[in-house]
Amino acid sequence: MKRLFIALPVLLAMLLFALPVFTQTETPETKVFELTAEKSKFEPSKITVNKGDKVVLKIKSKDTTHGITVSDFGQKRALINKDEVTTVEFVADKAGIFEYRCTKFCGWGHLFGFEKLKIEIKEKAA
Repeated sequence: MKRLFIALPVLLAMLLFALPVFTQTETPETKVFELTAEKSKFEPSKITVNKGDKVVLKIKSKDTTHGITVSDFGQKRALINKDEVTTVEFVADKAGIFEYRCTKFCGWGHLFGFEKLKIEIKEKAA
């Protein structure tokens, strides 16, 4: 009986200290990227985030009006006007590599090789 009185508090203490380890969940981060659209490309042309992160793209055009549609994440077409910042926000809820082009005709480069914006979404490490 005496052992039970000693063992019970020890077991309770162990459970109380271990509980936070089992209940911790990673909080998604907000990742903000400043991009430019100019002369047939997005710069930077590749970004990487973790699945679950909130992604904020702040895109500014240096030359003319461009467009982008991040359709894989429920976003409608957003126009990027010259010298203005257009903000596109979404939650990276699936892993993979997603590629996006300018969605508004912006010159000959638009037809012949507008460099794609690649968004890589990685699974979080366990």
